[in-house]
Amino acid sequence: MTETTKDPQTEALAALYKALKAGAKPTVRELSPADRTAYDRESKRRQRARAKEAKAAGRPEASDAAIREALADAAILLLAVDGPGADEIQRAVHKAFPGRPGVASTARIRAKTGTLRPKVLTAERLTTPSA
Repeated sequence: MTETTKDPQTEALAALYKALKAGAKPTVRELSPADRTAYDRESKRRQRARAKEAKAAGRPEASDAAIREALADAAILLLAVDGPGADEIQRAVHKAFPGRPGVASTARIRAKTGTLRPKVLTAERLTTPSA
């Protein structure tokens, strides 16, 4: 038979853990579905506010959406000036819209005429030296 030892330090730590746990708020995983939904909604609102403030300050957060937007802008700029890789970008657009062969060439023409404009990579941003 094994008997558990009554170590005073272990008992003190257990008592401290119980005291801390008793006064603690439930974790997100322990919330009810309604409370979890409210928590998620508020968290997303705060995240959007932070992103908006960062963008207004000229330092947008590197979220997946912002990175995709910057990559799309780079592709638009390359198409507009027939830059290196423009043909590959046009091929990729063509593959993204199977059954619609005119989309890729229309995108290139619109980029060249300026009717398909970048959102993030503006002329000012491209000419300003980065820090």
